[in-house]
Order: sequence, then structure tokens, then C-alpha cells
Amino acid sequence: MKKICIFALLLMLVGCEKNVLYPGDSGKTVYLKIGEQITIKLPENQSTGYSWRMMTIPQSQMIVSQVADQFARSQTNTLGAGGERVFQYQATNIGTVDLYGFHSRPWESDSNVQPSIKYRIVVR
Repeated sequence: MKKICIFALLLMLVGCEKNVLYPGDSGKTVYLKIGEQITIKLPENQSTGYSWRMMTIPQSQMIVSQVADQFARSQTNTLGAGGERVFQYQATNIGTVDLYGFHSRPWESDSNVQPSIKYRIVVR
């Protein structure tokens, strides 16, 4: 029984992704060192017209820089199947920045669009 518990614990540790955020992590604060990266994975279905875009506040400070923005399709071949939008940021300077995620249709007015998610990134 002891071996089974140790094996299960090892599986859980291997499955943990470091510095990966999901929609359920909204409001979370993440601490990074300069040079470290953070990945944000958000569900997206391009057939609906909705897509994710991220904004850093304050924008004037380059505390993190975006290094990737990719869409990964679902493994199914189902018509209209969604996928995952993956953003990656790298810590470039010491400071604190808020990352806001907006889930909207690009052709619609931005005046009423509210952020759907928010993460605070602290670079030490």
C-alpha cells in the first residue's frame, strides 16, 4: 500500500505544470524572477467569433514581455470544435503588473467590453 501511495504522489508531482495559469486562476498573484516565463491557457472556439486578447496595466512599464500567442486546435476533428489560446510572457524587469484577459469579438465595439480574467505578476 505504501508503494502505491508513493507512486500516486509522484504522478501528481510530474503532472504539475510550473507557472501555468487557467481561467479558474483569475485573481491569482504569481511571483517570478527575471528571465522566468508564465504561460496562460484559455479555452477558445474560433467558430463563435470570440477570441482572447491580453493587456498589461500599467502599459508604460516593460515588466513582462509577450513571447507567444498561439491557438492550439482540439485533437478532435469535429466541426466547430474549440481549442486553447496559449499566451506566454517573460519577466524582463523588477516590478508588478496586472494582466487582463478580454474575451470578445474583434469587430464589436470595445466600449462595453469588461475584462474576463485578471492575473497579477510580481517580478522580484
